[in-house]
Amino acid sequence: MKAVFTKYVKEFEQLKICLSKIPVIDRCDHLSDKKKGFLAYLVFKDASTVNLDVTVLSRVYPSIIAEVAYRQQHEDHDLAKGYPVIIAPYISEESAKHCERLGFGYLDMSGNCRLQIRSIYINDQGHPNMFVKKRKAKTIFDPSSNVSSLILREIMRDVTRRWKLSFLAETLQCSIGQVFKVKDYLCEQLWARMSPDGLHILKPKAIMSAWSEAYAEKAPSFEVRDCYTLLSVPEFEDKIRQIRSDSGIDCYLTGFAGGVRYAPVVRYNTIHLLIRERNLSGFLEASGCKQVDSGANVQIHLLSSDELLYDAGVIKNQLVASPVQVYLDCMRLKGRGEEIAEAILSKEIVK
Repeated sequence: MKAVFTKYVKEFEQLKICLSKIPVIDRCDHLSDKKKGFLAYLVFKDASTVNLDVTVLSRVYPSIIAEVAYRQQHEDHDLAKGYPVIIAPYISEESAKHCERLGFGYLDMSGNCRLQIRSIYINDQGHPNMFVKKRKAKTIFDPSSNVSSLILREIMRDVTRRWKLSFLAETLQCSIGQVFKVKDYLCEQLWARMSPDGLHILKPKAIMSAWSEAYAEKAPSFEVRDCYTLLSVPEFEDKIRQIRSDSGIDCYLTGFAGGVRYAPVVRYNTIHLLIRERNLSGFLEASGCKQVDSGANVQIHLLSSDELLYDAGVIKNQLVASPVQVYLDCMRLKGRGEEIAEAILSKEIVK
């Protein structure tokens, strides 16, 4: 048996294991290493062959996949152009979709793979990934990342604008490093592009979708109070306005109550509010709300800091959270939450 000399031993063995499941494939032979990968070829039972151009990466995201595709188109190997394959410890769902769009096969080091070679289609998914916890960095969408949240909220106020990074840092009084962190992540995912004019958002819907997923995952950790009022929805919302006028306690509508201010497409019987933690007792006393364990028709999200209130406004004399915040809150609501969130996205964010 021919000895294999490659510094990508584990990756080559994982590829062979994946391909060994296909009866018509006789073997997979290593040809030579290349920069960030190796060249190989498949030998079928009928003695026909297919070349493989394998790129090995320690971390994968859509923009680097695009770079690999460009590089392979402009590099000459001793081997004729082969079927491109990417191997990495962990490949996210977004990166996997990008591989599919570009016609790349992919394989992670836990055995999950998708390969389409000639008329053979291999799609082996569902293996628990041993590397995801090590590789899954804290993203810019984590609600606990207050500065990143503020930067995103400012950018998403106008997705048609070319944002200067220095302007964002000065406006939000944050470090330029924090702004670069957000910029880098958006560009890595191909959701934005950096040019001499500034940062240009390319896929606002993809950004908001990813953000809403991260937000929903963290929702159980939010400080929330379930309450009940005997007042009807219109009466209680009038009460909220009166409390602000009389005592200066700011209560921001979000969820369905905030959503209908931007896109009146649903009816609702539960009011969702954003209230600063220090104002809770005063609000409960003034509104007559009672905290309950079940049957709530008022839900209060307590805020320990103010970034969720960024870009909030007044609509018909009522404080309302920003379109971005209302979208995030609606996306995690049961019933018609996603419907009103999508309406807000189209009308107020993507425009």
